[in-house]
Amino acid sequence: MISRTSPFVSVSSLVLVAWLPISAQAQLVETLPEVRVTASASGEGAGEGNLDETVLSLEDLARFGVENLEDLSALAPNLHFVDSDTRGYGSMISMRGLSNTLFFGPAAVGLYIDDVPFSDAFTYNSNLLSFASARIHHGPQGVSFGANAPGGMINLTTLQAGDTFEGSASLEYGSYNTRGIKLSSSGPLPAFESGFLAGQELSHTFQFYWKERDGFLRNRTLGIRPDDRSVIGGVGSLIWKANQDTEVKLRVMAEVVDDGGQRLTALPESLDRQTGGTGPNPAYTGDLFQVDSDLAGTGESERYQLSLHVTKDLGWATAKSISSYQNWELGPQVVDLDFTNSDPFPLFASTSNISQRQTLRTKEFRLQSPEGAGPLAWRGGLFYMRKENTGNTVRQYPVPAPVPFGFVPFTQRLNFNVAQESFAAYGKLNYELGNGFAVDAGARVELVEVSLDRSNEVPPQSLSENRDELYFSPTAGASYEVSENVTAFVRSGLGIKPHGYSAFSDDINTARFEEEKNWSNEAGIQFRNEPNKVNAVVRAYWNKVEDYHLNAQNPFSTDFVVANAEEVRSRGVEAELQWRPTDPLLIHANAGYSDVHFEDYTDIFTGIDSAGNTVPFIPEFTASVGFRYDLPGGFFVGSSVRGTRKTYYDAANTEAFSEDGYLVWDAQVGYEQENWSVTLYGRNLLEEDYYTYMNPSIAAGTPGDPQLFGVRVDLDIW
Repeated sequence: MISRTSPFVSVSSLVLVAWLPISAQAQLVETLPEVRVTASASGEGAGEGNLDETVLSLEDLARFGVENLEDLSALAPNLHFVDSDTRGYGSMISMRGLSNTLFFGPAAVGLYIDDVPFSDAFTYNSNLLSFASARIHHGPQGVSFGANAPGGMINLTTLQAGDTFEGSASLEYGSYNTRGIKLSSSGPLPAFESGFLAGQELSHTFQFYWKERDGFLRNRTLGIRPDDRSVIGGVGSLIWKANQDTEVKLRVMAEVVDDGGQRLTALPESLDRQTGGTGPNPAYTGDLFQVDSDLAGTGESERYQLSLHVTKDLGWATAKSISSYQNWELGPQVVDLDFTNSDPFPLFASTSNISQRQTLRTKEFRLQSPEGAGPLAWRGGLFYMRKENTGNTVRQYPVPAPVPFGFVPFTQRLNFNVAQESFAAYGKLNYELGNGFAVDAGARVELVEVSLDRSNEVPPQSLSENRDELYFSPTAGASYEVSENVTAFVRSGLGIKPHGYSAFSDDINTARFEEEKNWSNEAGIQFRNEPNKVNAVVRAYWNKVEDYHLNAQNPFSTDFVVANAEEVRSRGVEAELQWRPTDPLLIHANAGYSDVHFEDYTDIFTGIDSAGNTVPFIPEFTASVGFRYDLPGGFFVGSSVRGTRKTYYDAANTEAFSEDGYLVWDAQVGYEQENWSVTLYGRNLLEEDYYTYMNPSIAAGTPGDPQLFGVRVDLDIW
């Protein structure tokens, strides 16, 4: 136990150009942050949303210093990010006990950026895009979005084009030689004087970002900081307003991330693979930020994305077509798995070399009712997705085996292809009955085919299989306006994560995993008072999950798989508060309690019965509180405190592989005028030592960020 003080653009889109929408514009910035509880079928736009969602405007994100996905966890309860920091991969995201798995498992919590889905949120690791709004949808979302999201959805909107040309720049310098720059512009473009675009309305958005820093870790053997990081990328869009009712947008995104070596460090204790117990880890240095590895490691990832959005106002409905192609590549990634200089411990010399590529093609067509058309609101659509994960892995390390000598050196050479193809139809209806009552119902039908082709060069072996399944998932809910300021609601639904394969298994029986079924129920009440500028919501939820997806590893081989736990129960309570007691002062607080445990689960490799144990990667308790105060003359000050309690990182709930909890204090002060601002910030001011991730199989973990200071200058250029 760790104790401390604390080139695919669908042809159909081009055909539909004459009459097809794009995403609704980001909602107007409101003075008060909003947790909206409504029963609208559309799920977007001002005054719309699912039964339960957290909505954060541009002002909210800026005031509370949201710079990356992880920062959102401080503004929404029971939303947790596990920074696995396997270099090149992003975060594992959990919401209300449902979690994404590493590598090959489908996402429980979905991610949309500018109406474009990311099938695997963990591959998205950018922390530099400027977001105009964020919407966090709770519970199954398969009836509202094309891409399935059985556990919840994070819906982000980036910079939008306004009626005037605007440009801005942001410069940053901080601890560990952190340097960064952001450039952005948006607004109308000059009209063409001739050609078919003559006189047409054209506009654009553009963001460029670059950021570098030295590593947080110290490698005592090599005398370097291995986990340095560099990110460069940009996103731009060209918007054509063909006429009053039709809009076409072409969006391009590119990003290169150089993560240097791994950020994992050795834990104080390691697993005895023969006995299943734990003991002192010879690779542990006594410091979370020190390693003795004799291999620096490398890790680089690239992402390219192209999307075409076409929007058409048909009068009786709004039509939207969204086509996208995405390519993500990792590697070659070289990782040292023993965390030693290998001289005193030659048997522990272990390395892994991974190259992986993911391509994602999606096509979504939506129809939704116009806003304010009557008591009946509706939304429906068709969705197609094809995703392919291809790659190769070379792993070299000794594997404990039941032989007299105790260890057998082993080299694995693996080539794999895991492909998923999905066709889905979804829809949702909402009807206002009058007298404050509203009901809603929705359903999703999805056909999913998944295939595995895997071959080992050393030792020679091959696996090949494909399976298809048809899934049906309904939802229903109701809301009642108790008074002008109070709304109560209930909601039930089924969310399904499809079946699939784990490419890192030598056995088809363990490579194969079944679909996960989440029977979700929730009830809540919201209080909102505009005159007093108070918004509060309390929710309770209870879920029954069949064939829960979690990661498991064979202690006697290199097998790393997605396994099924027969039954998991998840229940909890969460609360949020936004309050502006005076115009200069804004307060935000949230707290979430989550009890997520195995009702029935036996490890497929070890046979250990984990019934009654807490599901790994899910904190028992999360909370945060923060404020922003605008002083006279342009000065401002802000601060926030966030923390968690007990998180286990293995199904057996081994104390050596758990995080007791931590408390992180951040603060900022600054001065702002109409066209510029200067902000001084500090993160982890208490110098809390904690882990954001642990891997028991290699007895390593990812330490949370150390104490950081910096200054940022923001300028409005135009």
